[in-house]
Amino acid sequence: MPTWDPQKYEAWYGTPLGKASDRLERELIFSMAGIKKGERVLDVGCGTGIYSIEFASRGALVAAMDASAEMVGWARAMADKAGLEIDFIKADALDMPFHDRHFDLVLSVCMLCFVKERDAALLEMKRVLRPGGRIVITLLNRRSPWAFLRRVKGRVKDTVYNRAEFISPSGIEFSLEKAGFEDIKVRTCLFFLPINSAPYLAFSEAHERIGRKLFPRAGAFLVAVAKKA
Repeated sequence: MPTWDPQKYEAWYGTPLGKASDRLERELIFSMAGIKKGERVLDVGCGTGIYSIEFASRGALVAAMDASAEMVGWARAMADKAGLEIDFIKADALDMPFHDRHFDLVLSVCMLCFVKERDAALLEMKRVLRPGGRIVITLLNRRSPWAFLRRVKGRVKDTVYNRAEFISPSGIEFSLEKAGFEDIKVRTCLFFLPINSAPYLAFSEAHERIGRKLFPRAGAFLVAVAKKA
């Protein structure tokens, strides 16, 4: 796993590209997650706690984990600042310290791109889900221009994406089916290029409308939702 700097991670969300991406990603995740007040949610690879805090603010009972102690510490501080009770712990996605069939929803935002044992991680997430519970997986889409540009950048500069495995819609569908999930749905967003320019991103909504219509599975941000039988 790469080393993450929570301060740099958070700073990205303050850029024009980060703001535009975050808004569209949240809209897609929550439209597909169908969260209900009082549901038990586990955020696997929670990072700085962006989604843990959002789910908790919507009335979910949230536990969150990350392999990075720095990320967990940052996320806990942000939740405390927001006045939200979230159980943050440092833990490995391949050996989660939770009982079987405990959660209604398990969320993983882009973490699987950095886990070599993808199948084992999905089975562990399935273990802690109750029957009928949902899994929400997000990834950087291998079929998008963003993934291509990240690979090109990695040839001239060392970035965290050098250690990433970008996954296609059909790839995550196959992995979820293999793990025994059903009712799999995949959607994507972010059809504009990763250009950090406010004037360019002023047209992001037009890019989204055109992309959703012409290339619905080619957006940079991929969200897959499935159920445990």
